[in-house]
Amino acid sequence: MCTILLLCLGAAFAVPCGIGYVAADDDGRHYAHVGAHSEVITGAVLKAKPEWRERVILDALRVTVLYAERAGEAVCLLAYDICEITRREVVPLKKAVGGALGIDPERVHALCSHTHSSSSDDTEHDTATLTAKSIAAAVGAKSRAAAVRDVCFLRVDTGKRFNINRRSAHGELGTWCLMQSRGCTDDGEIVDGTQWVRDKLVSFGATQEEVTKVTGPIDAMRENDPFVELILFPKVHGGYAGGLVRFTAHPVVCSAGYWKPNLGRDYPGPLCDRLSEQFGCPILFLQGPCGDHRTRHRDVGIAERDRIGLGLAESLVAQLDETRTFPFDRLDHASRSVMCPLSKEVPDSAGDANRGAREIRKQLEQLPHGKEWLTRRKELAELNAFYHNAARVLTGSSYLTKEEAENRQAALIVSHIAFGDVHLLSFPGELFSTVAKGLDHAADGPTVVASFADGVTGYLMPRNDLAEGGYESTWALFTPESVSALKTTVLELIRQCE
Repeated sequence: MCTILLLCLGAAFAVPCGIGYVAADDDGRHYAHVGAHSEVITGAVLKAKPEWRERVILDALRVTVLYAERAGEAVCLLAYDICEITRREVVPLKKAVGGALGIDPERVHALCSHTHSSSSDDTEHDTATLTAKSIAAAVGAKSRAAAVRDVCFLRVDTGKRFNINRRSAHGELGTWCLMQSRGCTDDGEIVDGTQWVRDKLVSFGATQEEVTKVTGPIDAMRENDPFVELILFPKVHGGYAGGLVRFTAHPVVCSAGYWKPNLGRDYPGPLCDRLSEQFGCPILFLQGPCGDHRTRHRDVGIAERDRIGLGLAESLVAQLDETRTFPFDRLDHASRSVMCPLSKEVPDSAGDANRGAREIRKQLEQLPHGKEWLTRRKELAELNAFYHNAARVLTGSSYLTKEEAENRQAALIVSHIAFGDVHLLSFPGELFSTVAKGLDHAADGPTVVASFADGVTGYLMPRNDLAEGGYESTWALFTPESVSALKTTVLELIRQCE
């Protein structure tokens, strides 16, 4: 086990050095130091959305911070129990936290769990509260920093127990995003969304006679990302300074839209709490490329939330003897903004988008009946949704600033951090797992890919998935070439640090 290995390491001594200390071994080499701390941020949501004060608070929303420093270089990761943070909010947040820590704001990264029980629907947050709590958590993490000589990494394959790629195979009726809690069932092997597809077609204007001709099953059987990954920073003198856990799945088990009005962390809450109890330190949750992934829940509510969150935690704890340990002999960081053009399908204005939506609805009304028209009905309904969503975005939502909408491009940030030979790659928005495929082997050591970093962008889909359609394409604003450029840039950042 990782803990046993660490107890066998040699002793170290501390050398006073300004605030805190830098530890050195008998050869005089300086260690890194790492700290973590957490603050409650529920108030930042409730102040911005007073009507939510009647919601049931399942557990307090938090910002959990990891601060790492080595050889004068530092990075800070802020993990929020929030659905989305706008890029308008991220810029001043990073500047404020960087100023409080005395580091470049580019070395501060804000990541969201994407819990659907917190601040969705283009909600921005009470800036003063969120900033104050973020600074307090960051300063607290730095003040708690302890000497760290190694980095521990564990990756566990959970199979199909806790998540699934929610997209169906591309077939006669196109590709579907099968959302559990909207009528799908889970038989323990695959998700059959046939009845949900029938219901959706009815909402698109198909007749009941038409949809009864849709026979099943329509299954979510695509390749999923089954890995839960853990990065731990063991202290030289025992215990752990902090950690990161990553899993890929929309946190919708307690979704306020599917279950009942509430605020809560969803499955990342019990996952992080159990690991924090195990290792005696705060654990940050990182959302993986979950654009096409959801939790594998058979029900909604607290019991199912805990089954998934605690099940993920126990999967890691049960295999701690498989943990790999690497020297924390470097802390490399690089981030870059990539100019990403909007898709040519995005209209020039909200007015144009609304006019396009009205025209599509007319076409839907005029479609003849018959099963052969169901695929076309789906395509038009998704195009109608795309125009509707574009109108919201172009009038100023969390995804684009007014200037970006006018210029038809946005600067999206990607980053690479190397904790020794353990690598963390971060992307903005709802990244598809097909974009991230292969990145876990792109560096010279274990590599973790996180999404929802440094602001939201809508779905980031590669060309093949975008061409197939599905719900996600209705929120895909950027060209597939832009998505490819983000991945290419990350690979360049990795090579830059080698």
